Amino acid sequence: MPKNPIKILVLFYSLTGATAKLAEAIADGARAVVNTEIAVKQVPELLPPEFFADKPQLKKTHDKLASKFEIATAEDLINADGVAFGTPTHFGSFASQFKQFLDQLSGEWLQGKLVNKPAALFCAAGSIHGGEELTLLSMMIPLLNLGMIPIGIPYPIQGAGPNFDAGSPYGAVYVTRGNRELSEGDKKVARILGTRLATMAHILNCGCEHCNLCHVLNKKIT
Repeated sequence: MPKNPIKILVLFYSLTGATAKLAEAIADGARAVVNTEIAVKQVPELLPPEFFADKPQLKKTHDKLASKFEIATAEDLINADGVAFGTPTHFGSFASQFKQFLDQLSGEWLQGKLVNKPAALFCAAGSIHGGEELTLLSMMIPLLNLGMIPIGIPYPIQGAGPNFDAGSPYGAVYVTRGNRELSEGDKKVARILGTRLATMAHILNCGCEHCNLCHVLNKKIT
């Protein structure tokens, strides 16, 4: 185990607050792993202030999230040992706010700054079969390009059960159905994902001198 704490970043975009709730559950799971520091941050908003002018409830939620969670930078990704990415489901894919954030990582991609960092995925959607798994899979594509290592939730894992009553093998999912609260099943799967992410970050950063895994991961590619 590395002497310094492993740093996990839970990074999300949320318009209605649903994805933020799932982010906090994932952070709880990561905290269960000893010697782990957790930061929960959001990507910048692209919607102009006038969008919220005639939507008082959304504005209230937006202001609450802004006061609770800091805005992330590319440096936060670089400094993290593992990252959980969360987004609402927008037409079967991830939010444009997240796309814009990832599109700014060309420099980090060229320098391999995110290579071999484990990445977990989560999303929120308004209805069952509303494109949740497509959202998780579509977000995985740029992360693979960045060299990150996807962390999922295998069916046989203890605690998830033989069949998912919440979430997905590809990540944690929260179906709101309008105003449905985060269920215990949703929280359970999210915590499992957070714990797996933090555990893998520890494994990939064990820092031992004679570990073959460390040697392979840290070997300079020529």
